[in-house]
Amino acid sequence: MSEAPRRPFYAEFAWAFDLLIDRPVEKECRVMAAWLVGRKILPGAGLLDAGCGTGRYSRELARRGYIVHGVDLSPELIEVAKGMVGDRTGGVSFAVADILVPTTARYDAIVCRGVLNDIIDDDRRDAVFAAFARTLRPHGALILDVREWDASAERKAREPLFRKRVSTDRGELTYTSVTELDAERRLLLISERHELVGQRDERVSDFQFVMRCWDREELSVLFARHGFGNIQYFGAYDHGVELGATDRLVAVAQLSGNPDKP
Repeated sequence: MSEAPRRPFYAEFAWAFDLLIDRPVEKECRVMAAWLVGRKILPGAGLLDAGCGTGRYSRELARRGYIVHGVDLSPELIEVAKGMVGDRTGGVSFAVADILVPTTARYDAIVCRGVLNDIIDDDRRDAVFAAFARTLRPHGALILDVREWDASAERKAREPLFRKRVSTDRGELTYTSVTELDAERRLLLISERHELVGQRDERVSDFQFVMRCWDREELSVLFARHGFGNIQYFGAYDHGVELGATDRLVAVAQLSGNPDKP
């Protein structure tokens, strides 16, 4: 059986991920850390960065005193993450792993940014929350963000085209994506292109994939089903941004105590 095609963002262009997707990592991690401290999960606690990508959030949370293990399904992204820390691990480690498979280790908190949009079917969505619950210690916290359907659909209907060009040591790289909507199934149908033009390397990679958005009700059902409570919702990693103000849905939840878990 042939291997399924892999998204170039996570494979041949993993080296350019942070160049194309610019995020206020320090600011967002400061808010995450405040949420964790507010739930009595203090620096020195063990965190799992589920779907860590290039590890930039893992590194920043480790800099803030947490012991962070980042996992991602992409070997190329993990290679980038490991390369960024080199021999100076400083409380952060990385490995290739599937977030749908519970780890043998237990953690005080899990951070999961963005990757849940890639899980399309209901059974797998349920399975990932089950895996999170089994991976957390009693009273462990889960911080996640997903695309909220209504706001994402409105934004993509208005602005279906995204393009960004960056200069790299390998040449000029242009990333383009065009999004169509499947409103009945709450899907984003995305066609993307990476185009690299350099003195020694010229190539174009096209790829099509699907994201399924979320809403607060679906998250609330899965939180309750798997023993999470004390839930807060935001529109960003910012206490002042209310749900609905952006196309993101950020949630913070806490697992109930379970004496059977180590």
